[in-house]
Amino acid sequence: MGLSAYVVANPKKPAAAKVKGEVEGFLRENGVEVSESGRLLVTIGGDGTILHNNRHFDKDIFAIGSQSSFLCQARLDNWRGMLGKILKGYKVQQRLMLASELDGKRLPDALNEVCVRNKEHRILVLGLEIGQRHYGFRADGVLFATPTGSPAYCYSCGGEELPAGSNAYEAVAIAPFRREFAPTVVPASVHCSLVVESECDADVVIDGQEVFPLEQKSTVKIWVSDKKAKFVIV
Repeated sequence: MGLSAYVVANPKKPAAAKVKGEVEGFLRENGVEVSESGRLLVTIGGDGTILHNNRHFDKDIFAIGSQSSFLCQARLDNWRGMLGKILKGYKVQQRLMLASELDGKRLPDALNEVCVRNKEHRILVLGLEIGQRHYGFRADGVLFATPTGSPAYCYSCGGEELPAGSNAYEAVAIAPFRREFAPTVVPASVHCSLVVESECDADVVIDGQEVFPLEQKSTVKIWVSDKKAKFVIV
């Protein structure tokens, strides 16, 4: 059976819609079936387009973005050559994702990070368990970042840039008071649990896109998901 593909574009970017038609035409000209059941997912728009669609589809990802895109394998000006190469056959890199729950309610899996942070200009009193170890500190929030997300917000907050294929994730405080908590690399087998001890107006944010409000004493649990993001290697 030959390769099949599904193409999605960011509806907020007019240029992406134009390229979508061109990509679909290119695929059909090269004998690729284009349908929603396709094994290859071609996203057009940028990193946010990947994050959004990865939650809705379990497919191999080939992404087309702009010069500022970090995760995309191709750009709007060079996608033909890149896509043409993988139509002859490709390998996939599986990337770790994070699962989480808020007060027992399962949240969407994260490809970049699970972020707990304040909404106001007030510090949070936090209790964090990493496996059997407990930490108490004050900060604007905490990031739990995957290797894919580690070069982004996580790195800006002092975290380590992990190789994309790493079997670990990071817990990184956002502006910790007196640097009371140091960035910590967490093995994939270890679970984390975070409790907001103080009165707060805070949220859990998944991949910068989906927001869930927190209450005082809310518990957020984080662990490595069984689901993997599958990126085409170009």
